[in-house]
Amino acid sequence: MTLPPTTPNCRVRRAHRNIKRCVGRTLHLCLIALLCAFGVASFAHAGIADQYPGDVGIENHPDVIFVENFEEASIDALGARWEDVVGQGLMSFSADRPAGSGGNQSVLFNGGAHLYRRLAPGYDQLYVRFYAKFDPACSNVHHFVHLGGYNPTTRWPQGGAGLRPAGNERWTTGIEPYGTEWRWDFYSYWMEMRSWQTPEGLPDGRPSPYYGNAFLRAGAEASWGPIGPAVVRGEWASVEAMVKMNDPVSARNGEQTLWINGQIVRHQGQDISRLGSGFPNGSWLRDKWSPNPAGAPFEGFRWRSDAALNINFLWLLHYVDTDPACAVRFDHVVVARNYIGPIATSTDTLAPAAPTNLTVQ
Repeated sequence: MTLPPTTPNCRVRRAHRNIKRCVGRTLHLCLIALLCAFGVASFAHAGIADQYPGDVGIENHPDVIFVENFEEASIDALGARWEDVVGQGLMSFSADRPAGSGGNQSVLFNGGAHLYRRLAPGYDQLYVRFYAKFDPACSNVHHFVHLGGYNPTTRWPQGGAGLRPAGNERWTTGIEPYGTEWRWDFYSYWMEMRSWQTPEGLPDGRPSPYYGNAFLRAGAEASWGPIGPAVVRGEWASVEAMVKMNDPVSARNGEQTLWINGQIVRHQGQDISRLGSGFPNGSWLRDKWSPNPAGAPFEGFRWRSDAALNINFLWLLHYVDTDPACAVRFDHVVVARNYIGPIATSTDTLAPAAPTNLTVQ
């Protein structure tokens, strides 16, 4: 198995497992593995952003699909880069920026608003990274940033709340703060999603049987409460998600992964914010997945039944119907074909690039 970017700190993850494989490799690679294994060296980031301190020029990388750095001269100019804009009157630029930013401003949504655009021509695997900072006074966020696909594509976001997708027309995954819980998690709609209505995840005939499924939840002993990373209001966070579509369309080999501040979420010895066929272990109850090493392997995602459905939109959403004064800042939005990682600074000291052909047995 080719080693994936499961954590940007020390890409040679659990390198002590590979020390015995150093025979025949060059000395410097063996030394890197040893240093990482014992925590002496760290690959501070392992993504596209490493090559562009402050994100300056990151749009020039061949794997980058779209960049929004909110450096436009006006909000009208910002809106012109997106296909559907709601709440433009609540948007303004702010001098508050993430640490290490090479820009001059972020965008402030002073209440419910969104920016939506298609990602042509559509992709089978994408990464999206953005920075977000919630106002300390926020009490509840109903829904947040979404990545998804429509077939056919539309210039605006579609509905579908309460309904399970058929498999050929739409799928979506939200990266949600689950306010009032204020814990990061996914909120996913796809053709094999579970219902909230019965313990088995099946509908029982009542209306609106399906709402977005969550994946970072404790088990019954903790009332299926959230175990995702805390959303710290008043602080910038780097949020990155990856979605990989299932191929062939009959398979459950689709995936999704979440990084917060460049870190995969770990719990009880397993990566729990990286979900695909066979990982992590856990169990379902209604519409919630609870990771547990003693549980069964996750079945994987069958996002679609038609290859024409892919990843083709980004929806920078801030839906706060029950807390309309809740404000959020966004900055440094990047969509790419490969892992992006947090903003790199000019003072970052990076080890030599991690070898791409290491294997884990």
